[in-house]
Amino acid sequence: MDEVFDFGLRLKALRRKISLSQQALAQRLGVSKGSVYHYESNTQTPSLEMAVRMAVLFRVSLDYLTGLDDQATIRLDGLSARQEEAVRQVIACFLSP
Repeated sequence: MDEVFDFGLRLKALRRKISLSQQALAQRLGVSKGSVYHYESNTQTPSLEMAVRMAVLFRVSLDYLTGLDDQATIRLDGLSARQEEAVRQVIACFLSP
């Protein structure tokens, strides 16, 4: 049986993770609170442009946002090579059995 992905649940989880209300998210995205409500309840699908805005805001890939990939990304922009390697080592510790 195929899994069904719930975009609205993923969006709501990402919004709550950074402690935003629907109104605050709407303001950041330049849409109405009602649009955010409809995205989260899966009664309206965001445009590609809107999905890109969401992915940038939440710092995740479009694949993660839309359920094509289940792994969130971590942006390492601005880190030195040494800092980047330290982050990779910490993550590897959590992924190792």
